[in-house]
Amino acid sequence: MRMSAEGQGEQLVEGRLVTLVVGDAGSRVWLGPGWAVLCGAVASGGLSVQWRTPVVLLLGVLLADSVLGSVWGLAGLEGRAPRRKKRGNPVRQSGELAGPRESPGSAALRVLDSWKSRLARWASRTWPRAGGSILEWGFLSLLALLISSVLGSVPLGLTVVALGFAAWRLAMAPREGVLSSVLASCCLAGLPWLMGWAAFSDLQFGMNGLRPLSQALVWAAAYAMTFHAYRLLGGRRLATGSTLLAAAHLSAVVVLIVVREPILAGGVALLLLPQLMLQPALLSVGEGVWYLRRVQIFTMLATMVTAMAMMA
Repeated sequence: MRMSAEGQGEQLVEGRLVTLVVGDAGSRVWLGPGWAVLCGAVASGGLSVQWRTPVVLLLGVLLADSVLGSVWGLAGLEGRAPRRKKRGNPVRQSGELAGPRESPGSAALRVLDSWKSRLARWASRTWPRAGGSILEWGFLSLLALLISSVLGSVPLGLTVVALGFAAWRLAMAPREGVLSSVLASCCLAGLPWLMGWAAFSDLQFGMNGLRPLSQALVWAAAYAMTFHAYRLLGGRRLATGSTLLAAAHLSAVVVLIVVREPILAGGVALLLLPQLMLQPALLSVGEGVWYLRRVQIFTMLATMVTAMAMMA
């Protein structure tokens, strides 16, 4: 019995159905989801010398940086598939008699033929090209839910929100826009900050817990704003990114003064100075990544100082 040419080219892969590849993402800019989790954990004031602390931190960083970061990246890759032009209303080509509700040009026929054409395009074009990535996206989403369920109900809820945003990007946003960029900063910076804070906080949803929750939302938004400035700088929108980065630091200084933390406010202001001094060089060189590599240590320290404000 002869084997087909396709069968001769197949090889047996032993021992696994899914392959996980762990490696360095290649970025030298460290301000991201992992640092957001650490800042949120510090802001909670719940870090202690116990075995649970490093385990929860490791799971939080793994969830926010590796798993949810990969989910968002896969959603962006699949979302960039170009949309095809819509065809005109299909007309039945066969000589069969149409029923009273399926006459040529009727709404029922248009809907039916539209679904048929979409399924045909999915089976013939989208699935062969992106089926593996979609399966990977689904597996990572399930893994994210499992990890977040270990961290607590609030991190689980935040993970569901992040996955919802990623699903929206996958299904409805094939082109990068302002809204997609803002959602990316929320999912990769603001929500991870809140996850780190919630994992170590004794949350109270009454009046007593309203003030800590509002403070956490403010500092998570400040971190997301800083991260968004980094994304703009990395995308070569240098003037807008540098302005937003300075605005994020100044906003943190103002909030710290309002909450009567003048020493921490002065620390954030001092950490802003070297970043402002390098901005003329940024505009002359024209390389946002070059600038970020040199100022990221000051930005990371500033975000950690703002996180420490909640401990006071």
